[in-house]
Amino acid sequence: MSIRTEKVAEDIKHKLNTAMSRDLSEISGLGLVTISKVIISPDLKLAKVYLSFLGNKEPVENVSKKLIPRRSISDIFLAKHIIMKYMPDLNFYYDDTAEYADKMQKLINEIKEESPEVKSE
Repeated sequence: MSIRTEKVAEDIKHKLNTAMSRDLSEISGLGLVTISKVIISPDLKLAKVYLSFLGNKEPVENVSKKLIPRRSISDIFLAKHIIMKYMPDLNFYYDDTAEYADKMQKLINEIKEESPEVKSE
């Protein structure tokens, strides 16, 4: 990625985090919704926005359904706060990195408990 695309991606991430913390606080059961990563295309017309949900009490599918009507709010907020020739089309994806890392850590711990010859560092 070029420096420009990285700067635009970071700016979008920061602005969307601000918008989501303000606008999504009234939806119950969501927990904390954060933007973990934004990847933008070289032509700055498409952005992949990765969301993570912390402390939500519902499955990811239900949370995603609640966020779909709020997508236009995010687009409008970005258009007001980021001046660009073309506003990137935002595609939202669920980021399961934290859950995957937790699952791997549990598996490693199970292996350590089962095998006494594996020593921890």
